[in-house]
Parts: sequence; C-alpha cells; structure tokens
Amino acid sequence: MIANRTLEVVEGTQLTAPSAMGVSSALRSYDGGLPCGDVASVLPLSSGRTALVVIDVAGHGTARAPLSRALDDVMTASLRRDGSPALALNCAHQLLLASGDELPYAVAFVALVNPVFRTIVYASAGHDVAFTLADDGRIRHLAQTATMLGLPLTNNACDAVFVLDPKETLVIASDGISDSRPAGSDQFFGALGTAGAVTRSLFNGSDPAQAVLDAACEHAGGRQADDVAVLVTRLGPWPAYQLRRSPVRPAKTSRVYA
Repeated sequence: MIANRTLEVVEGTQLTAPSAMGVSSALRSYDGGLPCGDVASVLPLSSGRTALVVIDVAGHGTARAPLSRALDDVMTASLRRDGSPALALNCAHQLLLASGDELPYAVAFVALVNPVFRTIVYASAGHDVAFTLADDGRIRHLAQTATMLGLPLTNNACDAVFVLDPKETLVIASDGISDSRPAGSDQFFGALGTAGAVTRSLFNGSDPAQAVLDAACEHAGGRQADDVAVLVTRLGPWPAYQLRRSPVRPAKTSRVYA
C-alpha cells in the first residue's frame, strides 16, 4: 500500500511523500483564482497502484472549473472501479459529448503507476503533455494515444505502458506551461524549459512542480495567458541531488509510441 502524507500546500501547490513514490503537483489559474480549467490530481488505489490525472479543458479561468472537476470526478470514479486509463478517457469523452458546453473539448493524461514493478500504464488524449526526464538530461516523450476529448468522433483511446527507471522522473504539464512566452515573442518555454526547471529543483531540493510554474512565468515576463497544471512524480525517495555543482541541461530526446 502507498501511504500518502501531505508535506506542504502553498499557492495551489501540493507536495506529497508516499513511502514508495514522490509526487509534486501545482495548479494556477491565469486570473489567479483556484480552481480553474486545469486539474492535476493524485489518487491512491486499493490495489496499491496510484492514479495520476491531468486535465486541460478548452478555455480558462475559474469559470471552467465546474467542467474540469466533473471530468476529474468521472475519470477517478472509473479508475476506482479498476478501469484502465483508456476507459477513463472514454468516460470523460462521453461526458463532454453530453455536456452541452459551448467548448466541450479537453486534453487529458491518465496514468496508473505500479511502484513495485515500476510500470506506468497511461493514456493521453489531445497532444503530448508528458515526458520522462533522466538524471543525465535525456527526455523521452510520451506520445498521445487518443484524439482530443469531446470531438464528435469515435474516440478509440488505447493504453500504452513503459517502465520508469530509478533515475527517471515523470513530468506532466498542460500546454499553458509549454506555450508560455513573452508578449510578442515566439520563444516558447517548451519541454526543454520544463525539464530544466525540474532538474534544477531536484538538485536544490525544492518543489519541482512549483519550480516549473515559477520558471514558466518568469520566462514569459510575469505574463500568464492560460491556466497551468503540472504533476511531477518519481518512484523511490524524493531526491535532493548533491551529485554535481550545476544542473544538467536537457540534451538528447526520444519518443515512446503506443
């Protein structure tokens, strides 16, 4: 069993320290309110696995919170019934089709983490929002396995599985993070900016999800044009590295396909 205990909650950031895995999540609305159109949730399951859910609905701000929360509720309910990540995405898809919302669309990432076998089964709808970050800076992108939720099409979501190495960290971030940029600029924060912020936080022992939010906001000159959600997890003890004097810059990238 994974026993979670909350260490700190500051400005929408939650850092937890389970016995078998570390999880950091952070959330912020573009207008400064909480909750919002993005969701990052962690759900310990009776099977000993842990479910991770990140949702980004179309639109932003506190007005989008009811829809994002409804999607989170229907997906976590499915996962509690031992549903797969792909099935959880389909439940959310059906809710959006029946919602009558003016913008019934969402991007979502759902994963089931088995800390014993170090396996992660995931389903990703919409576009790439997740990657693994190795201690040497390598990035492994996790490809989408479903179309955007809410489109009037049959959503043939499928699951993918990979093993999270002891020296890897899983990073999930909504596009409000990767698309962060200064006004009038095309210099996006992107996956490399996200990876750099996580790497620095692991070296100095700070909260990695909050570090990503802060770095993306700083990159954009203090401008936040969208809701943002970040979830960072690592199997084993939550590290504070003392191995090098300076952070490793992300270097080579690879991609995992379903």
